[in-house]
Amino acid sequence: MTPLERWSLHLAALATAGTGVLDGLLRWFGQRAGEFGPEPHPWLGLVQHLHVLVAPVLVFTLGVMVRGHLWPRLGRSLEGRRTGLGAAFLIAPMVFSGYGLQVVASPAWRGGLAWAHGLSAGLFLLAYLGHLALRGWLPSVQSTVEGASG
Repeated sequence: MTPLERWSLHLAALATAGTGVLDGLLRWFGQRAGEFGPEPHPWLGLVQHLHVLVAPVLVFTLGVMVRGHLWPRLGRSLEGRRTGLGAAFLIAPMVFSGYGLQVVASPAWRGGLAWAHGLSAGLFLLAYLGHLALRGWLPSVQSTVEGASG
């Protein structure tokens, strides 16, 4: 992967994860008491639209990552493969459940897809961050503790 591809992936992941987490927080904890009952948070619509707009950029950059990073490394060493493959296997459920949320109208299906999307996206984010931490892109807890005490 080129540096442009790598940073595009990281920025798209950051934007998509940020808007997704904020969407979930506003949806679960942002309800307000209105005149006729509970109302959604006023920012929920904006955050949801931003998430739907930035998610395709993440899907595109993930495709670039599969071509330039995943396929060439499948036959090599096992280092970093557990978290990388874990994240890779979660891409399809995350993307398809997110797409399904946009096109399904049945409340039962929307509820199931929302849970599937939230769980697969949360697990993908954990695997992605774990993969970055193992590759040295994120500061480790040990180096943070050593830096604070030294």
